Amino acid sequence: MLETKQQSRSPVQVDLATHLECVQFVRAAIAEADREFAQQIAAILKDCYQRGHVDRAEIWAVLSETEQQQFQELLAPPPLARDFAKRIREAIGYQSPAVASAIQNNLEDVIDTGKLVLADLVAVVAEAQLLDFQELAARCPQYFTQLPDCGF
Repeated sequence: MLETKQQSRSPVQVDLATHLECVQFVRAAIAEADREFAQQIAAILKDCYQRGHVDRAEIWAVLSETEQQQFQELLAPPPLARDFAKRIREAIGYQSPAVASAIQNNLEDVIDTGKLVLADLVAVVAEAQLLDFQELAARCPQYFTQLPDCGF
């Protein structure tokens, strides 16, 4: 039965030049340590694989264990995104506009300083949850979000 399934699959026509180029791309992404660049390379690899030009397993086998781990880490959402995702889910559970507003303000500061990209957060939090969170934060009365100047 297994032999029949293997025979029915069309064989991958691996292009050696494309294979080597893809390996070099992965290594370049690791050297750059740039998450966005790594995601672009992953998209290229996926396209080459879907077109039958490379074998994903063969590319992965060429990479060292350390390279594999580094590339996977570049493709994973950063820990800060996972931390905010957890806080957002908790805020929704509390149903506290003040807590949600405080988290929203902190999130905006982190995004403004470039420590996090909203796309990374969206990759971890469902879009519906993010919208629920933003709606909850918007219900916070203005006097909680802006403290008066006490002259200190």
